[in-house]
Amino acid sequence: MTDLVDLPRRVHVRDMTLRDGLQSLPRVVPLADKLAIYALLAEAGVRDFQVTSFVNPDRIPQLADAEDLWSELAGRAGRHNVLVANRRGFDRAVAAGALDMEVVISASAAYNRINVRRTPEESLCELDAMAADAGTSGAHLSAVVANAFHCRLEGRIGEDTVMAMVGRMAAVGIAEISLADTTGHAAPDHVSALFAAVRVAYPDLRLGAHLHDTKGRGLVNALAAVAAGADWLDASLAGLGGSPFTPGVGGNLSLEMLVDTLTDMGIDTGIQTDGAIEAGRGTAALLSQQDGVPAPGAGA
Repeated sequence: MTDLVDLPRRVHVRDMTLRDGLQSLPRVVPLADKLAIYALLAEAGVRDFQVTSFVNPDRIPQLADAEDLWSELAGRAGRHNVLVANRRGFDRAVAAGALDMEVVISASAAYNRINVRRTPEESLCELDAMAADAGTSGAHLSAVVANAFHCRLEGRIGEDTVMAMVGRMAAVGIAEISLADTTGHAAPDHVSALFAAVRVAYPDLRLGAHLHDTKGRGLVNALAAVAAGADWLDASLAGLGGSPFTPGVGGNLSLEMLVDTLTDMGIDTGIQTDGAIEAGRGTAALLSQQDGVPAPGAGA
């Protein structure tokens, strides 16, 4: 495992609260509350957001307002990225003007069939077509390899499978690729080895780590990823989130915990620890009010 003395002095953090954080909640969060959460994050210093996903609203109704949310965020400062899973999502995003897209493809054939009803090869062929059309539409495409470490249906995912998928993505011009521990089962040595291997094979790629905290390893896995060459980390307020198609998965890496830990280690994220904590409290209050339960400390 890469030594943590190799950690950089600055780590880029992308917030996933509005997309991954909300997609598995049992009820739909109103657009006004999503905008309030965004404002809290921006106040804390977050400048990179994955704000929604252009997916089938029948499958993920929590994100059915993708076009409306994107329209409301137009012109606001920072980077606003959206997730798409297929050509239909790509076309919807282009029509909405959401031209910064991350395409998700799973390294697990079983999970990819459940998630997008395609084989990984079919998804890669769709990516080829989207990449070919990106220049005409003005879209910027990045990609995420889901289940890069483990799948609840297939178990541990082989490094060769992930490397081959990364190679296919890079070959069509994808310059930013995230490796996702979708089930939260990865161990630090596995994370370190895979990121190091991808970094050596593709030194010009920007690499991200999308980590879940099922076994309480999210933070140590994040440090392992950065030490091995990851350029950014995904995180979500209060560790909210998870795949609606992977039962039993823990939430995302906590934004508050990540920022606080990195700051205490002398590593700059550009995000204020106190601001992140306040954003988490404010988000908890909004979600609690929806459920009719007062947030801790709220009320008389």
